[in-house]
Amino acid sequence: MKRRSVPVVIAVLVALVALFSIARLRYSGKAAVELPAANCDADLWQHVYRAARLRVLSRCTAVEGRVVSLDRGEDGDLHLALEPQRPSVLNLINVFHLHRHLVAEVVCEHAPADADAAAACAGFTSRVAIPGIGERVRVTGAYVTDREVGWNEIHPVTRIETLR
Repeated sequence: MKRRSVPVVIAVLVALVALFSIARLRYSGKAAVELPAANCDADLWQHVYRAARLRVLSRCTAVEGRVVSLDRGEDGDLHLALEPQRPSVLNLINVFHLHRHLVAEVVCEHAPADADAAAACAGFTSRVAIPGIGERVRVTGAYVTDREVGWNEIHPVTRIETLR
């Protein structure tokens, strides 16, 4: 390696560290607001399939954003992709893997196709109002990190309110 290229390599490394640090500050993965536990339905946890994979960051929070997509999971959950109003609720996995979206999961929204998940939904169907794609909403529920994939999400969702 030539002597002149060493300063260039150092400058590139410093720039990359600075960019990473700025990204970590902007996408800190922190709850937008901490709500009293009574604002969330703790009973929903008994219907979360494999709840041990979720690390709770906040027992109850609310996130506002726009619904980007809806997807029915094989576990019976409805997955909403939100473009959050506050990007600080995202972590870097949300940014790079989910294209700056936050997942919100309405448990037992439909019958599970996965036989293992059926026990979690046995005798229960969610009554959470489901918004349309493009609507601005406020999602209230537990704020967690899914340890299997690394991203943050609202899971389980207690309620979804459509905003004007």
